[in-house]
Amino acid sequence: MIGDESAWASGSLDEGDDALLAMIRRDLQATDPPPAGLVDRIAFAMTVAGLEAEVAELVAEPTTVAVRTATYERASTITFASSGLSVMVTIAPGGYRIWTVRGWLSVPSAEVELRERTRSHSTVSDSEGRFVFEGIEAGTVHLVIRRLDGSDALPVITPGIEL
Repeated sequence: MIGDESAWASGSLDEGDDALLAMIRRDLQATDPPPAGLVDRIAFAMTVAGLEAEVAELVAEPTTVAVRTATYERASTITFASSGLSVMVTIAPGGYRIWTVRGWLSVPSAEVELRERTRSHSTVSDSEGRFVFEGIEAGTVHLVIRRLDGSDALPVITPGIEL
């Protein structure tokens, strides 16, 4: 043993510690990088746990023809469903790396929160279940829906939507 480990543990980090940790970080990033999207998946899991929310599932719509192509078309309409409600979202470009998100809920008058990486936007859907978010930056977003009808339903959160 090289020294008193409890004294090392209670001491503060110095420049040698910082250099060693930086070297370990570089080696791990080069040899075993984290999977793409891991940070977003962790943040989503923590959000769901913190809200004690129900996760809406993506409703897969059947395709009639499968065609192999080198290009793809981004889906502009996405539907999610949970046991208590469903939400259909359309995504439209609003400028360079800016998007407009329009949605329709199967329940009227719910609070809808759109969460981006560093900020969130909230609105209340109208009596028809419609809501709009404009000026949303490109990236992964989630919707959190809280019913306002007095029911004790859990909030519903959608999986990530890539804008």
